[in-house]
Amino acid sequence: MSTTQPQAAYRPDIDGLRAVAIGVVVAYHLGVGFTKGGYIGVDVFFVISGYLISGIIAKEAAGSRFSFGHFYDRRIRRLFPALFAAFAVSSLVALVVLFPPELEAFGRSLAGATLFVANVLFFNGAGYFTEGIDAIPLIHTWSLAVEEQFYLFFPVMFLPLLRLRRKVMLAALWCAAVLSFAFSLYLMTHMPEAAFYLLPARAWELLIGALLALGGVPAIPTRTGRQWAGALGLVAILAAAGAFNKNVSFPGWPALLPCLGAAAIIHSGRERDTWVHDLLARRSFVFLGLISYSLYVWHMPLIVFYKLEFGRYLSNVDKALLGMASLTLGALSWRFIERPFRFGGLLSRRRDLFAAAAACMVATLAISAAFVLNRGLESRYPEDIRKLAAFRYDQAGPMREGACFISRSVASKASLDPACLELDPAKKNYLLVGDSHAAHLWAGLEGALAGVHVLQATASGCAPILRDRGAARCRAVMDRVFNDFLQNHRLDGIIVAANWTERDIADLEPTLAFLASRTDHLVVVGPVPTYRDGLPRLLARSAARRDPGLVAREREAGRERIDRIFAERLAKTKVTYVSPLATLCPAGDCVTRDENGDPIQFDYGHLTEAGARLLARRLVEQGLH
Repeated sequence: MSTTQPQAAYRPDIDGLRAVAIGVVVAYHLGVGFTKGGYIGVDVFFVISGYLISGIIAKEAAGSRFSFGHFYDRRIRRLFPALFAAFAVSSLVALVVLFPPELEAFGRSLAGATLFVANVLFFNGAGYFTEGIDAIPLIHTWSLAVEEQFYLFFPVMFLPLLRLRRKVMLAALWCAAVLSFAFSLYLMTHMPEAAFYLLPARAWELLIGALLALGGVPAIPTRTGRQWAGALGLVAILAAAGAFNKNVSFPGWPALLPCLGAAAIIHSGRERDTWVHDLLARRSFVFLGLISYSLYVWHMPLIVFYKLEFGRYLSNVDKALLGMASLTLGALSWRFIERPFRFGGLLSRRRDLFAAAAACMVATLAISAAFVLNRGLESRYPEDIRKLAAFRYDQAGPMREGACFISRSVASKASLDPACLELDPAKKNYLLVGDSHAAHLWAGLEGALAGVHVLQATASGCAPILRDRGAARCRAVMDRVFNDFLQNHRLDGIIVAANWTERDIADLEPTLAFLASRTDHLVVVGPVPTYRDGLPRLLARSAARRDPGLVAREREAGRERIDRIFAERLAKTKVTYVSPLATLCPAGDCVTRDENGDPIQFDYGHLTEAGARLLARRLVEQGLH
C-alpha cells in the first residue's frame, strides 16, 4: 500500500512483510477462521508506509533533491492506476448486482474514496466491525484515505523539522507519536469509531515507521539481539492476527502488538542477517508483497459483490476460489496496470500525469453523482422490489438496545439498566435471558403473555450459560444474572433463547439445572430460521429474478438438526421446549412476511417487532404460557 524505497536502499524483506500483512487482511475478509484478527494487517502497512515515505523524504531533502511535484508524481503513479481501474470495474458490476438503495450508498462511498476521505465517510456511517459492513464494496478504502492524508500533510510538517538539530527533530516526532497514541486511547473510551478511522488517532502508527527510518530508535548491536527482535516481531503479528477478533477494543492498546511487531522486523532486518529477514526475502514472499497494493485494491469488491450475488456465508470452496481469484486479479493489475504507469514511461510528463489524474477523479465523481442524485437509478426496478430493497429497520427500540440489550456497538459505554430486572408485584414475572436472538423476542412476548411482566437481560453474541465464555459484555451481563439477580430472586418463569449451535446443548444442561432451581416454569426457545443473506434482500432478489424458490434455497441448512437435537435432549427433562422453526416453517415452508407484506426478519435472522409478535402469538397458541 505504499511506495518502495530508491533502488539502492531496497529491502526485499519489507516486501515480504507486506506479504504477511496482505495475507492476513485478505484471509480476514474471506472469513478464514484462524485470522479473526487479520484486520491488523492494515496497521502493519501503516508502519511500513511511515518508514518508507519518511526515509525517501529525508534522503532527497539531504541531497536538496526533494520537490513536492516529484513526490506527488510518484504517489499518483503508485496509487491511481490500479485504484481507478478498480473503481471503474466496480461501478459496472454495481449496476448489475446492487439494488437502488445499495447503489446510492455505493455512489457516496465511491465519491469518498475518490477524494480520499472514505475514512471520514465511514466514521460518520457505520463502524468497521458492525453487522452489514461486509456488504460495502469499498469499505477497505478507508485505510488508503488515512495514508493519503498522511502523505498530504506529513511532508509539509516534516521538512521544516529536518532543518533543526537531529535530536530536536527526533524529539518532536516522538512527542507527536505519543500525543497521537494518547489521543487514540482517549477516543477509544469516548468515540471508538473515530479512533479507528481518523488520521489523528492513527498517525502514531505511521510515525513509528518514520522514527525507525530516521534513527529515532537505537540500533540493535548484536546479531543475537536482532534474531530475537525479528522472531518476536513476527510472532507478535501472527499472534495478533490469530488471537484478536471483533470483540477486541481496537485500535487502542492492542494495536501496539502488531505495530511494534512490524517495527521489530523492520529494525532487526537492517543488517540483513536474521532468519526472519531471509524468510521474508524469499521470492514467493517478495512477489506477494509486490502485488500487495493491487491485491488490496481488488480483493474487497470481488468478495463483497460475490457475497451479495450468491449469499453472505462463504463455504471453504468459495473462500479458496475467491482467494485465488483475488491473487490473480492482483497479479494482473500489478503487471498490466501498476508497472506500465510506474516504470513503463506512460504519461511521462508530469503535467500530463496530473491532468489524467484530475480527469479520472472528475469522471469517477460524475459516476458517483449519477448514482446518488438518481437515487441509485431506481427506475431499473418496479416499486414492490424497490420497497423490499429499501427495507430498513431500527431494532434499538424493540430490542431495548443500550438498556436491556447490550450490543457490540454500545458495549463500551452501556451496562444493563437496573429497570430491566425490576419485578412487578402485580403480575407474574418472567425473565428473558440470552443473546440478540433472545432480545428480538421481547417485544412479542411482552404483549402475548397475558398478565406477565417480562424482564430482560441480553447481550449480543452471548450464550446464556453459567460457564465463563465470551466478550466482556457477555461476562458482565451473565454474571449479573447468574451470580447476583437469580441468587436473590425466585421467578414465575425463565425463558432462555439464543442463536444456538450444536455444541451449546452440552454447556446448557448444567445451566438449566441451576435455572430450574430458581423457577417452576423454565422455557427454552429453539433456533429461528436463518438465511445466507438478509431476508429483505433475498425477497427482493427473488422478485427481481422471478424465482419464488430462491428464498427457500438460501435458508441455512442445519437449523432443523439443531432444533431436533434440542427437542430430543430436553424432552427427558422438565424444561418446556418451544420451536420457532416448527411454528414459522410448517412443512418446511417458512413464513417470510407479516400482515403488511414486510419481511418478518430484518437481516439474516433477527425478527422485526411484527415478526416477534407473530411468533409469540403462535407459540402461545401452541402452549407457551
